[in-house]
Amino acid sequence: MKTIKLLVFILSAFLFSSCQSSYKILKAKQETGFKLSNYSTYGFYEIEAQGDTNSETFEKNIQVIKDALATNLKKRGLNEAQDPAIKINIALSVKEEIQTRQTNFLNDGYPRYMGQRRYTWKSEEVPVGKYREGTMLLDFVETENNKMVWEGGAKGILPDKEKKLSDKIGEAVAEIFTRIP
Repeated sequence: MKTIKLLVFILSAFLFSSCQSSYKILKAKQETGFKLSNYSTYGFYEIEAQGDTNSETFEKNIQVIKDALATNLKKRGLNEAQDPAIKINIALSVKEEIQTRQTNFLNDGYPRYMGQRRYTWKSEEVPVGKYREGTMLLDFVETENNKMVWEGGAKGILPDKEKKLSDKIGEAVAEIFTRIP
């Protein structure tokens, strides 16, 4: 009986931990009275990007973001147009980060002998891996008076595999749209 309870606990802990997202939705700002339902058409501004924009899949990933936005906008009743009522500015920042850990006396061995009966040991940062972190900011601008009416976005670690990245982008954009009135 205890074994079954332990197995159920471990399984549920694993499922719960695998459901957590690898991104964080940023706090949104909006104009008073803004509702996406007040607009019927949308369009895109040019993309602003900085950081790791030279990768061979960068253009493809921009299209994935635009497709995810278009899908969510269509669900909310907006259609893409040449002369839209609202334009979306997409700003991207991708940078490579280095994951480090702090050395300590217990895990990293004894002090080194420096001669003349002097031993030394100091704590240092040791690199253990690399990852890419991305930030996507979305600005909704009313084209009639060129006024920003909503801004928000997401930030997180980018998966290495293209399929996972496309899925995470879709999830993040869908979650952002749940917060747009």
